[in-house]
Amino acid sequence: MKIILLYNPSAGTEDFNLLEVIGSLERQGASVIAQNTKDEGYQEVFKLNYDLVIVAGGDGTVEKILLDLYDSKIPISLLPNGNANNIAGSLGIVGFYPDTVKHFKEENFSKLSVGLFETAEHKGRFIEGVGWGLFTALLQQIDRGKKKEGSKEDKVDFGSKHLRKLPKELPVQEYEIEIDGKDYSGKYLWIEVLNTRQLGPQLVLAPDADHSDDELDVMLVREDQMEELRDFLKAHEKEDVVSPFETIKAKKISVKTHLPFHVDDSVFEHQSLYEGTPKVSISLQKHQLTFLQTDPNSSKKKN
Repeated sequence: MKIILLYNPSAGTEDFNLLEVIGSLERQGASVIAQNTKDEGYQEVFKLNYDLVIVAGGDGTVEKILLDLYDSKIPISLLPNGNANNIAGSLGIVGFYPDTVKHFKEENFSKLSVGLFETAEHKGRFIEGVGWGLFTALLQQIDRGKKKEGSKEDKVDFGSKHLRKLPKELPVQEYEIEIDGKDYSGKYLWIEVLNTRQLGPQLVLAPDADHSDDELDVMLVREDQMEELRDFLKAHEKEDVVSPFETIKAKKISVKTHLPFHVDDSVFEHQSLYEGTPKVSISLQKHQLTFLQTDPNSSKKKN
């Protein structure tokens, strides 16, 4: 069995031991090629023959690799080693690896859908979600913070400190929204189109999301839900809590607004000027990625 192990040496925690992981996999009978994701041209490793890709790193590294492999049929496994680990958390993967080869032979696989978004200027894919309002504003604050000399806060620490302050600072905005042909236009504080259960500073926004189905989960927080939003964010500072806001299962979503939006952890702004209001169209691609579940207690098996 041939394994490509992609790792980010500067991921958020110090728990990952590269030599220990390689040694464990080789003792299981695997042949391992380790590739640093910070190296220029690291994608060349995908030209080799391999049976499994293991990604060790945080959400940023995982998203980058998954989008590189968006049309791959080769199984993927994760060794979550970031600060949030939202993708691994949504998939029920905890980083268990000593029985990787055994689980591979047992075909202990699950599926993950990949999202698509399109504007007048850009087409792209996403793993976690696309949204407007609260989380986009938080990412903009994080970007500003990174530009300050000596700022090393990660999105979990920064989010925990600043997220609860944002609702009272953000104006309610008007959006034109269509979800599977139905009009949901109105004034909202926060909009998220989610492919995974959680995003950002480990916010569980779509607890019932099925990462292997053909639907996205849309969360719309209305202006009259301000207090409920503040209570949720306040509680999140102290413990893991689930969002109180209902989500809508959907296959095709369009949002019209001039406002910036986030795609996973990146912020986008509409660049071109043309008649009408800029629109973002969101859906899922048909091909799904295959994941190896290496947690023996995971309930998400063989979807």
